[in-house]
Amino acid sequence: MIESPLKIPQIQIKCTDRQRQAFAALDRHDVRRLMYGGAKGGGKSWFLCVWAFQYALRVAREFDLKPSKNPPHIGWIGRKQSVDFAGSTLQTWREWIPEQFYELKTGTEKDPKHILIMGRVAIDYGGLDKQEAINKFNSAEYGFLAVDQAEEITRDDISVAQGSLRLKIKGKELPYKELYTCNPRQCWLRDEFIIEPKPGNVFVPALPKDNPHLPKDYEQTLIDAFGYRPELLRAYLEGDWSVVEGENQVILDSWLTRAMKAPSLFHGKLIACDVARFGDDKTEIMVLEGSQIPYEESMASSRTTEVAGRLAELSRQNQDCPIVADEIGVGGGVIDQLYEWGRNVMAFNGAQKADLEDKYYNRRAEAWWECAEHFSRTELGCSRMSTELRRDLCAPTYEFRNGKILIEPKEDIKERLRRSPDKGDCYVMGIWGLKRMQPLVRGVPAAMAVDDTKSTWDNNVLTRGFKSFNRRKETNV
Repeated sequence: MIESPLKIPQIQIKCTDRQRQAFAALDRHDVRRLMYGGAKGGGKSWFLCVWAFQYALRVAREFDLKPSKNPPHIGWIGRKQSVDFAGSTLQTWREWIPEQFYELKTGTEKDPKHILIMGRVAIDYGGLDKQEAINKFNSAEYGFLAVDQAEEITRDDISVAQGSLRLKIKGKELPYKELYTCNPRQCWLRDEFIIEPKPGNVFVPALPKDNPHLPKDYEQTLIDAFGYRPELLRAYLEGDWSVVEGENQVILDSWLTRAMKAPSLFHGKLIACDVARFGDDKTEIMVLEGSQIPYEESMASSRTTEVAGRLAELSRQNQDCPIVADEIGVGGGVIDQLYEWGRNVMAFNGAQKADLEDKYYNRRAEAWWECAEHFSRTELGCSRMSTELRRDLCAPTYEFRNGKILIEPKEDIKERLRRSPDKGDCYVMGIWGLKRMQPLVRGVPAAMAVDDTKSTWDNNVLTRGFKSFNRRKETNV
């Protein structure tokens, strides 16, 4: 920014090489958003506070702003929970920003809580935990947003706030910036800054070893605390985003990387379908050859008769191979129609009891967990795995309820991804079907049974065929 003769003091605070790299990135005209973080103890909150303060000083200097009763509110800093911001990030601000340069102002009907800097500019602060707080962004005008512990928020939480980056002072635009500090986890930040970085997005990792202000034994403290979970230790010490999802994630991204070049435990052909009718969800269809996906398609806003017709046609094109489809909701109509046409079909109902009732909460948990075990042992090869499928497979988390494995509700996953993980559900359903079906193709047993030389599964489970699952017919399918 152009220097002004206004005498506002430069605050010189020592920072690490990583923090200098982050400061430099946010100074670039082609960088709109910065994600700073990746591990514990990297000085993320410190960086957010110091950068926001310096941004405020630079705006006051460039626009030659005088002390005012109504200074421009140039930015917003906060966390998901306002109480967490007050108890952590705001305390970091108080510790490191000289108190003679700012005042903390309580919220009023006219103005939200804010930090008044030298009487010239204000930075609003708070949380994204209440809808009324989010709605205020519709009328706000800012130059920057800075979210601490951004892994706590969803993509929807921040989307409204991003629309507030439109502030002009004296008719001139500010350098609009977004800063997200975070610890590693599987969320939208990983997608937009690491997997497929959007234009203007930059990720600068922050590691404990980069922070000279930490106690000398801090890394050993982490080792003592998380040594029993090596994947978490790597995440917290090294910011390793390939394993951060290991805490309670069903399928790890590192397993899917291996699957791109792995052979398949399964053989034969099957069509899997996750059925949707209207709304935002799409009907996903995949042709599986073993665990490979030679063909897939999506159908939006389709009637059940249209979906059934498409599945029947794909089956005919693929040697009358069997079909496995979700029968919950509108899927039941698709399955009914396929039964009427005499197609080779298996119904999947995730809410039903699992084969191993003592281990899994329901069939959905069993299907996802078994698929995860195969990926972990590099038994599922899938060289044509789309980015969206990969995200879907990595999305669900799990918990133990009454001693049984339970997969995260689909509604919670949809809220986090901002879409339904239909491709992931379709693929997992297909693997579940391959494990349990020994169907007939033109009257001859298909060559799609599990390779017994590689299988570690109970053959009685794998080859029981349709009898235990077909709700209507045992033959002529």
